[in-house]
Amino acid sequence: MSKKFISAVMAAALLAGCLGSCGKEIETNTDVYLELTTNGEDITSDDESSEHKTAPVPVIVEVKEDEKSYSEVKITPSEVKYTAFDETYQAEDGAVSGNAVTADSRKGFKEKGYVTNITAEDEWKLTFKVPASQFYNLTLTMAADSESLGGISVNGVKLSEFKVSSAGRFEATTFRNVKLKEGENTLSIIPSQTTFDLDQVRVTASEDISKMTLKITGAQLSDNNAGYNARALYNFICDNSGSKIILGQNDTAGTSYESELIHKVTGKYPAIRMGDLMYVTDETHAEQSAAELDAALEWYKNGGIVSYMWNWTSPAKRSDAASVYAQNAEFDIKNAVTDEDIANMDIEEIEELADYGDISQECLELIYDIDKASAALKKLTDEGAAVIWRPLQEASNGQFWWGTDQDAYLWLWKTMYIRMTEHNGLHDLIWVWSAQNTDWFVGGEYCDVLSADIYGAGKGSQVNTLLYLQSIAPGKPVAMSECDNLPQIQSLADERAMWSYIGQWGGNYLVDDSGKLSQEFNTETDLVTIYNNDLTITRDKIPDLKAAAQALVKADAQSEEKTDSEEENSDEENGDEPEVTENYAE
Repeated sequence: MSKKFISAVMAAALLAGCLGSCGKEIETNTDVYLELTTNGEDITSDDESSEHKTAPVPVIVEVKEDEKSYSEVKITPSEVKYTAFDETYQAEDGAVSGNAVTADSRKGFKEKGYVTNITAEDEWKLTFKVPASQFYNLTLTMAADSESLGGISVNGVKLSEFKVSSAGRFEATTFRNVKLKEGENTLSIIPSQTTFDLDQVRVTASEDISKMTLKITGAQLSDNNAGYNARALYNFICDNSGSKIILGQNDTAGTSYESELIHKVTGKYPAIRMGDLMYVTDETHAEQSAAELDAALEWYKNGGIVSYMWNWTSPAKRSDAASVYAQNAEFDIKNAVTDEDIANMDIEEIEELADYGDISQECLELIYDIDKASAALKKLTDEGAAVIWRPLQEASNGQFWWGTDQDAYLWLWKTMYIRMTEHNGLHDLIWVWSAQNTDWFVGGEYCDVLSADIYGAGKGSQVNTLLYLQSIAPGKPVAMSECDNLPQIQSLADERAMWSYIGQWGGNYLVDDSGKLSQEFNTETDLVTIYNNDLTITRDKIPDLKAAAQALVKADAQSEEKTDSEEENSDEENGDEPEVTENYAE
């Protein structure tokens, strides 16, 4: 959101910088889909290039004082087929023209040769046939002497970019789950930077989506002492996994402006209000932080779900929004790491360790900040609100100070987790890991949901990213915590990409400078369609989670009573005499 608009919304509004701290900057993250794609781009075809049906558009059924109400439409997924297919094509058998030529000087090629010096998309094309409209994996074997970039296009539509290493030998790069139409398809190369050699293309039918299941049974929160409110919310998320998508919206700090705009446009509120605790550690922004917590609490009292990320300003520059970035932080997380078991210590003990030099000042400052964030979250949990909690986001891209060192990040996550849950008694948090690289995974015992932030990938379902996250921790919910373009609901349905929840980013990804809907990333029709169908959950569809929590209380009490009764019966059957306690009056 621009500074101009923020000042118009609220004079003391928190942070134009906060709304710029994610968004386009994370397009450089190349880790999140490493297992399934070339360089972090979901290459499943968007609606314009696939055979998805067009989702029916809801119609207005009522208008009250500028408030619209739409019909709810039923979304019918396309059939997911699988017909076995595996065929390899030689690059030199494609149509070669212009500057592109065939060659045979590089070692390691198959059959007659390879194609080199492709300088334009129309200089090489491969036309091939497949037996069914379904998902396929495309594997290109390429080589280069210096790092080269390019893209692939299927049937005239660019699907993804890729990188060829400078190894000088032919290596395979696979683009997974590309939707191809039955019959003839055309693959071409879009060169971007320098040139490379293309040896062959393998097309293989993919079973990933036809075999995919997102149903979750028996999932439990990582916190063994999780509260009933968190358990009720987590059950709700897990119960809908694979069948429904909960919609969320990132709001301008201290307001619910974007969520209110969504309601004005679609007639529905998002189920989850997503906020940021950015300035919670800075006393000069205490009023703004209080306004943010008030907005979240009001949302909860109106029946919504509360979620928080933490764009953690550097402990060295707490009032500076730009200090979340490593280049501006003036803070080295590696200096904070310690072997001392500080997570459960009282702050006085930790201060004493710092005084004696047993831990660094950086370590102490981190604990100060964690305790301040804990106090803010406790204001919400004390009111009965469970919080979907997503700290230390996007660590693996190295942009933020908490992501400059993998080992230090893992230490910080675990220290924060233990201090918040065990020492500070926050048992109504649902922990969301979104470092976006399997090497940075904190482990299932320290998180409850896995998520990714997806920008610049179009309006497809991003099913490859979903599959990647699911492969890291099977049995846990998988979410899209941020995005610029909301995926098309029909694409989500057709590709079975039923994310547990999807969070649209706010600011200028949704709002223009005048405060009205910006349609740069999502048209009004897109929003109306995804908010008014039978596959997405909006705020009005959230069940009574307070009642669900009370039901868990009752169920646990009955279970405990039953266990006690069974133990008592067992004692009697074994002939054990009940213990007698005698009380003597003086």
